[in-house]
Amino acid sequence: MLAASVSAVLGGVALSASAPGSAAPQAPHEHPTDALITLGVQAGPPPVPGRTGISSTLKVGGDLYQIDCGLGSLNAFTNAGLRFDSLKAMFITHLHTDHIVDYFSFFASGGYTAAKGKAPVNVYGPGPAGGLPPSRVGNPHPPTIDAPAATPGLAATTAALQQAFAYTNNIFIRDMGIDDIQRLANVVEIAVPPGSDYLNRAPRIDPFPVMRDDNVAVTATLVSHYDVYPAFAFRFDLIRSGVSVTFSGDTTKSDNLIVLAKDTDVLVHEAQFSLDDAYYGNRFPPGYLVASHTSAEQVGEVAAAANAEHVVLSHYSPTDLPEAEWLSAVGKHFAGRVTVAHDGQVFGL
Repeated sequence: MLAASVSAVLGGVALSASAPGSAAPQAPHEHPTDALITLGVQAGPPPVPGRTGISSTLKVGGDLYQIDCGLGSLNAFTNAGLRFDSLKAMFITHLHTDHIVDYFSFFASGGYTAAKGKAPVNVYGPGPAGGLPPSRVGNPHPPTIDAPAATPGLAATTAALQQAFAYTNNIFIRDMGIDDIQRLANVVEIAVPPGSDYLNRAPRIDPFPVMRDDNVAVTATLVSHYDVYPAFAFRFDLIRSGVSVTFSGDTTKSDNLIVLAKDTDVLVHEAQFSLDDAYYGNRFPPGYLVASHTSAEQVGEVAAAANAEHVVLSHYSPTDLPEAEWLSAVGKHFAGRVTVAHDGQVFGL
């Protein structure tokens, strides 16, 4: 897998004219042939007025690859001029709500518009965790939802959603002649290399293959995100251009990610500006941030170690911090290009 030259990665086109390196917004039909679109950059399950939850789309020619499905991502997908019929595959980094809450909306609502006979969307994501950790908040006997099946993977989650929406979809099949929604999602739970489990979540491992088609080769690694298992980072190598885009998922500073992202053209990385609990008014459990996320300075360290060309900050907090502060913090250790992404921003590849 070869990384492309710097000249292959073009500037981002932001919705906000104040974003660094931005230009006037592009109309949907003017998207570059190959592009990264940061549909939403908001972190966390709670809704935030005017912001879209974490989600990105890779456009490769006429095909679309969706990475995570945060709150409002289907609307953002549609607002960007993208169509469900062009959706070829989806990738879920982990099963936290803020990364999957709009997942089934793509099928229940987006699938309503599907052309007859559309090929199923291949969905790649986590399998069952295999167990639950003890309570971190002092409850020795925490309640457990659906105890016999308390840690479902993406396949069981999808099947449960299909069942929950069975009535409306059965009615639409009869009244509107839509295709069977069940047929549109082909879930592939990613096989994790031996040596990890829900208590040993991200040991040092080599990147491993996830899928390959005519457009992209996708590899993954395990990253550490508090108690979530498995949590993935993904790398996409575009076959025709050689450009690579790596998504960190939610993670602490990760040696596995550094190896996965080696010489990548674009590193889409999460960030908390600080990992100090007091910076956020101690609203997180003690030690949560350092065991869950990457600081802005650490993002720079990761990017430098990976020799990335361009860092795109997404899933970052706080979102109201001046961009200059983010750029300064990441720039302490990374001399390359840094963009603080915005909802709906388009990056030509």
